[in-house]
Amino acid sequence: MSEDLTRKLPLTSFEERVLNELAAIRQETAQQSVRLAALEERLTSLEERLVSLEEKVDARLRETRPIWEGVQQRLTEIKAALKEFNRQMKTLITDSFKLRARVEELEDSQPTT
Repeated sequence: MSEDLTRKLPLTSFEERVLNELAAIRQETAQQSVRLAALEERLTSLEERLVSLEEKVDARLRETRPIWEGVQQRLTEIKAALKEFNRQMKTLITDSFKLRARVEELEDSQPTT
């Protein structure tokens, strides 16, 4: 253990080590800046594509809105017609049962020969 432990220390001065570390930090920061710029460029491209897509969707909606409104109006008319038809069918069935009951009543009142 009588060895001099200071022999294992680097030969560069403290100032040189600090400057080297600062240079390494500066290099890493520059690399991060390049990566950040590339990321910003990709994000800008993505935003442009999204805006373009939104414009296309809005244009399609403007094209199909009158068609859809027409379909909704027709469906409303069909629904009203079916409601009226169902009412008429119920009336027809009711009248048919009443007629059948009246026929049976008349048949029952006739003398059998």
